[in-house]
Amino acid sequence: MGFVALTVAVPGGEIFATRRGEGEGPPTLLLHGGPGIGAEQLVSLVEELDGLIDGVLPQQRGLEPSTLAGPRNVETHVADAIAVLDHLGWERAWLVGHAWGAHLAMHIAGAHPERAAGLIGIETLGALPPDGGNGHLVANLVARLTPDERAKLDELMARQADGDDDPTLMHKIYMTLWPSYSYIHGNVLPLETLRLERPLDDEPDTMASVRAHFKAGTLERGLARLELPTLFLHGEGDPLPASASIDTAALIPGGRVQLIEEAGHYSWLERPGVVRAAVETMLREAS
Repeated sequence: MGFVALTVAVPGGEIFATRRGEGEGPPTLLLHGGPGIGAEQLVSLVEELDGLIDGVLPQQRGLEPSTLAGPRNVETHVADAIAVLDHLGWERAWLVGHAWGAHLAMHIAGAHPERAAGLIGIETLGALPPDGGNGHLVANLVARLTPDERAKLDELMARQADGDDDPTLMHKIYMTLWPSYSYIHGNVLPLETLRLERPLDDEPDTMASVRAHFKAGTLERGLARLELPTLFLHGEGDPLPASASIDTAALIPGGRVQLIEEAGHYSWLERPGVVRAAVETMLREAS
C-alpha cells in the first residue's frame, strides 16, 4: 500500500500531506514530533498502523514542501490541522501524535473538541507546567552520552554560544544526542535523514508559543473538559519521563496510560507490534 500526496491551502501558502489507507479505518490525523522536524520521521508509525486507520500525515508549517511562512505558533499549527480536516471533509478524526505532535493534538482537541473522535499520544510532551517534562528530557539525553559524545556535544554547544552561524550546527547537535533516544544507548534507531526548520528573522519559534501556553495553563484547563477516548503510550526507557504522560492523562476524564517495556522515545520501532496492538484495542473499544 502506498502513500497518496495532497495539498491544503492555508494562510501563507499550502500544507503538504500524505494519505495511506483510505477507507480502511477511522479517519486519523497523524502529527509528527519536533517541532520543526520533518514529517518523514513518522512514516514508520503510519506503516505500523497499516489496515487500522485512514491516516493523513501533514508536514507541519516551517519545512518544505509545506509553507515556510509564519507565524509558527500553537494557534497557527492548530488552524493548519483544522484546515486539513476541512479539506478532507472529515467532521471528526482521531488525533494520533508523537512527542510534540501529541502535545499539538491536545491543543487541537482542547480548542476544537467537536472535531476530535479520540486522542492517542505516544511519548507525549506533557501538558503540565513548567515545561511538560522537556527539561528532564534534555538532562536525560545528555546524561546518557558516552564521554566522547559528551565532549563532542560540549564543543558544539560552545560554538553555538559563540554565535557560530554554521547552518548545519543544530543538525550536528541533534545527531550527537540521537543515540540517547533509544532504550539501549548505542542501539541507534533508524534515521535516514533529519530535516530541521530554519528560524524566521524577528519571529518567535513554536517552542516560545508552547512556553507561553504552559504559563497560561491552557491545557490544564482545556483537557479537564474533554470527553474523548484517550490513551497515552510511553516507553519506560524514554528520556522524556513517563510522568509526562501519566500526569497528563490524569487531567482528562477517563484518560489511560500504557507503559511499554524495553522501549525509548520511538516505541513502535523498538517494540514492533506493541503500539499497533494498543491502538487496535483502543479503536475497537471506542467503536
